[in-house]
Amino acid sequence: MVSCEELKKGDTFVCEDCGLELTVTEACDCAEEASCSEEGFACCGNQMHKK
Repeated sequence: MVSCEELKKGDTFVCEDCGLELTVTEACDCAEEASCSEEGFACCGNQMHKK
């Protein structure tokens, strides 16, 4: 699972079940605040994976 401070502009995550793709268009700058969820991205009941 990827935490928000590891996300880079241009990273793409894909759902292996339906093919939905999410692309990071802006990097997160809130890592110092520890306010992001560490649950990752989910679709179709499963974690999405970095493409």
